[in-house]
Amino acid sequence: MNFQFLPALLGFPMVLIILQFFSRKIKSRSQTYTGPFSFPCVNSSPGNRISSLLQWGGFALLFIALARPQHGFERLPEAGEGVDIIITLDVSGSMTQSDYYPSRLAAAKKAALTFINGRPNDRIGLVIYAEQPRGICPPTFDHSTLERFIQNASIGTLQDGTAIGAGLAVAARGFDYSQTSRRVIVLISDGEDTSSRVDPITVAKAVNTIHGDSLRVYTVAIGTPSSEEGLGVDRETLSEIARLNGGRLFSVESPQELDEVYCAIDSLEASTLPPEGLFVYRDSYMQFLVWGLIFLSVSSVLKWRVFKIVGD
Repeated sequence: MNFQFLPALLGFPMVLIILQFFSRKIKSRSQTYTGPFSFPCVNSSPGNRISSLLQWGGFALLFIALARPQHGFERLPEAGEGVDIIITLDVSGSMTQSDYYPSRLAAAKKAALTFINGRPNDRIGLVIYAEQPRGICPPTFDHSTLERFIQNASIGTLQDGTAIGAGLAVAARGFDYSQTSRRVIVLISDGEDTSSRVDPITVAKAVNTIHGDSLRVYTVAIGTPSSEEGLGVDRETLSEIARLNGGRLFSVESPQELDEVYCAIDSLEASTLPPEGLFVYRDSYMQFLVWGLIFLSVSSVLKWRVFKIVGD
């Protein structure tokens, strides 16, 4: 429970102290004449004690109501809030190379998982590609399921090859139902496009035409320009894809640099939502106010009955 005006709670003990002080002074200066009869039971009768307890309980509840108590619950961001992100991961055969320990794919997956953990309030999805692309998971808040998909991504799931253009197209299509104005594709590759039917630059231009400034593409080039097979990462194409879609190219040559890439993307595409989550608070002072008034009313009735009986 949350209190909007917490200092109001201090009012109750202050009133208790003040009344106790004046009550003692009044008792010391005055005497009560009861005639030839004494009524020791008036002040100590059960009805009088209950009346006093109800009276002070009522005052306590009124002070709690004055502090404006609220109860809250966490909610998920609405459709137009946050950032929608799709990680597009190369799972071609060259990703098994061990220049990134234990392999390029393992290092890329580890960095992606770290990135996901740092963005709890953004929808994140996954696309993998080799000779053909495959959409694995649309942008979602269910990050635990997404993490399992990433961990299960492996070489051999798709026929070997590198279809950068097709992977980009499938990733962009993953935003068809996105309602947020901020969308991001992180495209990871360690080779040249060898399998796309449409040139990757043409695809990048089409993506920009469709999504405009609402979508940015960040490309990540893994490895060196030359590899064992003689085919290295095509930095020029990856750079142009990023430029056409408002992003930038990150060239990395170690797992540590991969982590730095995601940190850079994290800062460039900072989430608009607080990391601790979104909370909705609703006022709950009314129940304290109502019960406080009820307690005071019952207390007044009991006192009236006690004094009436004594008077009779």
